[in-house]
Amino acid sequence: MSLNIPVDAPASNPLWKFSSILLIAISLSIGWGIRGDFGHEPGAWIPGALSAMAVCLLSRRDDWQQRVAYCALFGGLGWGFGGSISYMFPMSYVDSGQWETMLYGYFTLFFEGGLWAGLGAAGTVLPLVMDRDRLTRFFRPFLVVLGAMIVNQLTIAYVADFLDDVAAAASRAGVLARHESPMYWFDSDWMSAIWALIGVCVYDLCSRKFSKAWLLIMLAVAGAVVGWGVQKGLNSAGLTPSIVAAVVVPQADLSHVDPKTGEAIDPANVMYNWPNLFGDYPQHVGWWLGMIAGIGVYFFLCGEWKDDSGLLASMALGWWVAFLCMPVLGSIFLRDYGGFRMTPPRGDNWAGVTGVLLGTGVYALRNGLGPMAYAGAMNFILGGIGFSTVKIVRQMLLLPGNRELYPDATEELAKWSHYQSANWHSMLEQSHGFFHGVATAITMALIWRKLKPVDNEPRTRRWTEAMAVGMTLFFLTYVNVFKNVPEWTKKDHQLVPPMMKAPLIEWINLSAETWFNLAWCAMSCACLALAFLHLRRPLAIVPAKWLGKGQLIYILLLWIMVIADFERSLNGFHESRLVTEWVIIINASLATFLAVALPGPSVQIPGEESIRYGFRTLLTLLVGVPIALLLMTGYTALQYKYYGGVKLSTSHYRFGPNATWREKPILKNKKHL
Repeated sequence: MSLNIPVDAPASNPLWKFSSILLIAISLSIGWGIRGDFGHEPGAWIPGALSAMAVCLLSRRDDWQQRVAYCALFGGLGWGFGGSISYMFPMSYVDSGQWETMLYGYFTLFFEGGLWAGLGAAGTVLPLVMDRDRLTRFFRPFLVVLGAMIVNQLTIAYVADFLDDVAAAASRAGVLARHESPMYWFDSDWMSAIWALIGVCVYDLCSRKFSKAWLLIMLAVAGAVVGWGVQKGLNSAGLTPSIVAAVVVPQADLSHVDPKTGEAIDPANVMYNWPNLFGDYPQHVGWWLGMIAGIGVYFFLCGEWKDDSGLLASMALGWWVAFLCMPVLGSIFLRDYGGFRMTPPRGDNWAGVTGVLLGTGVYALRNGLGPMAYAGAMNFILGGIGFSTVKIVRQMLLLPGNRELYPDATEELAKWSHYQSANWHSMLEQSHGFFHGVATAITMALIWRKLKPVDNEPRTRRWTEAMAVGMTLFFLTYVNVFKNVPEWTKKDHQLVPPMMKAPLIEWINLSAETWFNLAWCAMSCACLALAFLHLRRPLAIVPAKWLGKGQLIYILLLWIMVIADFERSLNGFHESRLVTEWVIIINASLATFLAVALPGPSVQIPGEESIRYGFRTLLTLLVGVPIALLLMTGYTALQYKYYGGVKLSTSHYRFGPNATWREKPILKNKKHL
């Protein structure tokens, strides 16, 4: 039952309570610790979904609690973007002992942490600013784009096969040979970005019932012809070599001499700032680019971008604009410094994710979704500061008995040996999550009173509720838990046979992965069928209120992943894992108690009128970024004071003659770094 609070006597903000901040922070900490084991985008979905649900459960706003499943889905996906970014290199820059690289390292930690948190907050807020009709309509283009990206994952190996059998086979042989694939381009997710654009364009075309489809074909063909003609003309005029020399940048220092061999780098083995595909098939580049330009002109002129498909288009275009402007074309002007790249020779997804955040913010401000942009900017600042703060705190904690700082202090080293042998990386991961959670709690508390109540009636397209719950509990978990199977079947410590015959039927002999998939499919189908059945007639097991439903979803997701993470570590469990799996179980137990015990009775918040979110977003960045830069400078000075110029064993240089991109570039004849 909702408690009506008069406008002149507003309720206190529950998200400012210490217990609320603690639950949100612990939720992200647990998920981040688990993310450290599962990795990449799918791993990052988990902390995002848990923290988004924690916000809704604790908000005491009935309209937010009714959106708990939507917030879990989109909040998780928002945080997931950051999973594509390589952030261990900035950590290593901080440990280099070279002050300019250290300062650069702290700045990049702030920036990358901000990207994670900014998109995470924007995704969490999205369902809280759309009315029900608009939100449920958005599921249509969202599912089409998601389907397109799944198609990419299922077909990319076959595309690589078609283009280059030898390189594709080498790429699939392991991640250390992935740069041999024709699809390699700055170790980025550019194919996913392509398929996202394809998906949103297909949706736009279908939503217009293929209106003016003939023009699409004409412009694509015309663009291809013009592109082919331009390339032929440049070749005939002898201008192609000059253009190539101007825009193609080797991702290595060709003057660098390997001190071990005394030999310079062979240009034939160097990677460049364009995809391997262009080097393998240069004769086709003209008509490819022309056709893409023609298609782009068509959708610019005719695209209607219904059902907020424009948001997805802005995100995908933002990815491409930032990626092309920074590491691809920007490297032309910074070729003597390793290019316009954050962590060369590692991947440059950071650029694409920057574009996604900017594209999200621009679309939100122009289409009545201003709180998304404001929350993204605020969490970018707070999350980035928290992310880098964890690193300096860790470095200070590592001072006692540090073998690299005091190699001759034998007695002191022995005294602190057990302390130094702890799993500091896991503590770093969980602390990152905790500080990100604190940042998210503050950001959501700042907008709690500002957001007007969102309309949840009439409850049209109820299938989207079941879809959001199902994707959170079974899709987001599956893409992570499936990674346990290779751990169980690895040769050096095999827990499960790689192949197993069915009971009674000898000729059914399936891989462990297949048995796992069949079991997961059966579980998912049963639960999803019950979810859709509940839409037709209420089931007793499902709580009547969305607060109870949200608590159930939260606890299920939490313990599915906690148990899966524990299972993953069993193969070779060591006492160093206690700080990960044991601490995660303890924190999960506390989170379970808090998630059930803390939520209070609902209150009604009128929201605020006429908020200039564009101004607030800009002001947040103008004030926050300089403060962050001052902090990063202070962190650098503090670490330099205690560590001096000592280069720690895990460190890398970004600048100077010994920069990692000079000494260890990605070469076609060597393993990927």
